[in-house]
Amino acid sequence: KSSGYHYGVSACEGCKGFFRRSIQKNMVYTCHREKNCIINKVTRNRCQYCRLQKCLEVGMSKECESVRNDRNKKKKDEKKQECTESYVLSPDTEQMIDRVRKAHKETFPSLCQLGKYTTSNSSERRVSLDVDLWDKFSELSTKCIIKTVEFAKQLPGFTTLTIADQITLLKAACLDILILRICTRYTPEQDTMTFSDGLTLNRTQMHNAGFGPLTDLVFAFANQLLPLEMDDAETGLLSAICLLCGDRQDLEEAEKVDVLQEPLLEALKIYVRKRRPHKPHMFPK
Repeated sequence: KSSGYHYGVSACEGCKGFFRRSIQKNMVYTCHREKNCIINKVTRNRCQYCRLQKCLEVGMSKECESVRNDRNKKKKDEKKQECTESYVLSPDTEQMIDRVRKAHKETFPSLCQLGKYTTSNSSERRVSLDVDLWDKFSELSTKCIIKTVEFAKQLPGFTTLTIADQITLLKAACLDILILRICTRYTPEQDTMTFSDGLTLNRTQMHNAGFGPLTDLVFAFANQLLPLEMDDAETGLLSAICLLCGDRQDLEEAEKVDVLQEPLLEALKIYVRKRRPHKPHMFPK
């Protein structure tokens, strides 16, 4: 169902969001068939390549947004005022941010709340062998998944989705949320990461615990997050946005998921700019 005129054509919220993400991130998709998949409301999430081609075929274009933006440049003073006003959070948005922040904090204690221990500072809690480390990490991963489910259930609208869609979204996002969360517990001085029960592992131990070839990528991502100095609200909102993604395959109500994600994206954008008024370009990072 069309929600208005977006990128030059009449489009629904789901397709608007998909096209916006695709062009903003310069996404390169691959079709696993013959690049002629049928794209409709039911099948659109099965092939992102053909979905983007369909958007382009019907006339969607980022230039249409550029033209509209160029018109706004004629009123610089008004634009500055609008930017300042855009930092103001509505009561509903503030309430939503508080709810997401609370959900995040309740399911993911901060580093200072944990009693840290390493694999070598206590004979009682030592995890010396790789096999023990693997078992310990598997146990922690299970706990993290449970906490992620608890987090999801507290998000606005998540439990209104079908059970099948809830499971699909959790399966698709659990690893991403786990990595995002542990990366906020990175200690650069020791080059270590701390898990939810306080276990602290260095790079080699992370590799042996099960991250394998992903280890260096995870640590590189953690280093990229450091200068952003994200707080609980931002980490929670980012986790929620990652979870409520309408582009996941096999969703029954993809458009409904997009509708739930949209206010979270807007809330994160305003919150980031309000928290860092002197860094207006921080949000795209």
